[in-house]
Amino acid sequence: MNHSSQEWAPQAQQPGPYGRPAAPAETVIHVPNKRLRRYDKVVPGEPTATVQQAGPGTQGQPLAYVHVPPDAPKGNRQERPAFTVTGPNGEPLSSVRPVGGGVYEVYGGDGVPLGRITRRGGRTLPWPRRVRWSVQPAQGGAPLVGEVGTGKAWTVFVLISPIYFLCWAVMAAQGALWLLLGEKGEAKKEAAWEMEPPTWTRWRSADAPEVAIEYQTGRKYRLASPRLDHRLAYAQAVLHVWDRA
Repeated sequence: MNHSSQEWAPQAQQPGPYGRPAAPAETVIHVPNKRLRRYDKVVPGEPTATVQQAGPGTQGQPLAYVHVPPDAPKGNRQERPAFTVTGPNGEPLSSVRPVGGGVYEVYGGDGVPLGRITRRGGRTLPWPRRVRWSVQPAQGGAPLVGEVGTGKAWTVFVLISPIYFLCWAVMAAQGALWLLLGEKGEAKKEAAWEMEPPTWTRWRSADAPEVAIEYQTGRKYRLASPRLDHRLAYAQAVLHVWDRA
């Protein structure tokens, strides 16, 4: 699909060991997740999601469009469907293909390998383990690794979970009462409250102290390394948002 009506001015890029071309020194992007959850409802040819600039004064300027085939098989957290990413004017940027076991191969618009993204699932027993993402550029070097949530945040989350479930039970009862009284709007308000698990994620390599990608909240990502290929960064952001959809 041609998006030539969208205005976009590319920023200066610097080459580096994590792939080429690289993102600007620091960019904040936003990836809405609503249509990622409902890609089978999207009109063929229309983008499933838009990667937008989210920094001051950018006004949601589009950077790329994510396309998931509407007839793609239903995936799960360990294997999302294949998708492609195009630029603001419809130029192909990358394609992302699952190969099983939480592993995704990323290729450029010309078919050249860009890297591999891997998701290792979390667990509670026999010992706690956080969800872990890694980005391995095709050019080699240490992968960028990020674990979802900090250890302290998960400890607090576990400690206050019983209080949350007690509050949830009270609010669910209130919602049921409003529903019996015919107040559907009030019932929805009571049911909407929920406690989200820790989400803060920082990707960095073992041989470099700086953070390459950072996610805090709101489906916004700070791309802070000029060495990271922005196409790999977009692919990781989409998969990470999809994981939290």
